[in-house]
Amino acid sequence: MGWDQDFKASAEGIVDTVRAVVQGLTNNYRRVRYLASVARSRWFTDPQDTFEQISLSRAWDYESELERQRHRRVLEEVACLRGTANWGNALELGCHDGVFTLDLASRCTHVMACDISSDACARARLRCSALSQVEVARLNVEIDTFHGKYDLIFAMDILNYVYGRDRMLGLCSKISAALERDGLLVITECRLAHYIQDGWFRSWVPAGGDIIVDLFASQPALRLVHREFHPDAGQDVGPHYMAHVIAMYEKNEEGGTIGR
Repeated sequence: MGWDQDFKASAEGIVDTVRAVVQGLTNNYRRVRYLASVARSRWFTDPQDTFEQISLSRAWDYESELERQRHRRVLEEVACLRGTANWGNALELGCHDGVFTLDLASRCTHVMACDISSDACARARLRCSALSQVEVARLNVEIDTFHGKYDLIFAMDILNYVYGRDRMLGLCSKISAALERDGLLVITECRLAHYIQDGWFRSWVPAGGDIIVDLFASQPALRLVHREFHPDAGQDVGPHYMAHVIAMYEKNEEGGTIGR
């Protein structure tokens, strides 16, 4: 009986070891594929063409209930930080087809809604056509200049497509410079799989909401004042909705972080 138990324990140990090795090899393969896609996107692909195709294919459904819930949480938390009175001038980077823009506009004096896709801009412009306070323009966030200063800047679902620490920090600097002195920056990003977020390359290629939020919080001109997951558990909802991090920063000269 004792021999059987020892054999069973040894066999289970071998199975666990093999399973761990296979999982490690699988994750390394996935990391290599991800890095290959980053290299292709950064050096060999026109981002406008990429996002034009995404927009034309209607790949992202921002009218789904989960997306609507995330938008409501963002607006509720901004209201907690800024109150329910008019929020002033807002810049929305990555407006897509204007679903969030429409909700935001009723709370602001002016909304500059931008997207790299001409198709997305056309649909956002149509959706918000009755709102005189909304202006829609095509903008490449990495290349084009941000004109003016804003009380609020929203960078939602775009930062995972900025490849490389140098480019991410450059965009962070541009956004910080475009904020009014007491302005508020709002970020939401997918968390991505752990084998990407925890990859050895994360210092050079920040990816996933957790890593990006921490990187922005490390900059001296921004102070992290709120951080949460959506959904609350921080876990994906089935195969079609990835968990997000929602983060908000106030502009100052001290930096630092608070929140979970």
